[in-house]
Amino acid sequence: MMIMIITATEFKNKVGKFIELAKNEDIIISKNGKNIVKLVSIGEDEYPATHSLLGVFEKAGEYDLNKTKEERLSKYESID
Repeated sequence: MMIMIITATEFKNKVGKFIELAKNEDIIISKNGKNIVKLVSIGEDEYPATHSLLGVFEKAGEYDLNKTKEERLSKYESID
């Protein structure tokens, strides 16, 4: 598998393009000359970790995945 290295600025400006490319190759995103993130495809047969946790929560009926995502993302909105 090929590996592509791009800058954070390139990724920010062409995120859609790199998401498509990541389906077939790993993409490493660098910032200030340091590799910081690796973008990889999860594949068609793989599921996010949250799917494997369904039913594990004590009050699964009260769990709201969208609310959890919003809370997690709001923590990182100020980081940039």
